[in-house]
Amino acid sequence: MLLPLWYACGLLLLALVASLSLMPVPGDGPQVNDKLAHFITYALLSGWFGLLVSSRRWLLSVWLGLTAFGIVIEGLQGLTAHRSAEWADVVANGLGAAVGLVGFFTVLRRLLRLFDARLAALVGR
Repeated sequence: MLLPLWYACGLLLLALVASLSLMPVPGDGPQVNDKLAHFITYALLSGWFGLLVSSRRWLLSVWLGLTAFGIVIEGLQGLTAHRSAEWADVVANGLGAAVGLVGFFTVLRRLLRLFDARLAALVGR
């Protein structure tokens, strides 16, 4: 199983989200619904990590970890001159993280485990 690789990819995703969250927002860029973007981003992150955990008991840890990550990012945004911290963003992050965990209970989890096993066999692990 290539679990360390998938967790490393997840850490890269977290670094990307943190970087993008702390960069100035271009004023002439496309207008997006900020709360929806937070919701979708954290749903995807929790979906990623939720599919990696070995059992249901770890899902709460994934949710708590991502919610804490979102709170820290919002706090850091409040320290910048070009971003602001909003509690509504924290709520959107937490709700998105909760919804993303649903993937754990779907066939997607079994399909990704099968893909991982075949990929691991290909690379000789």
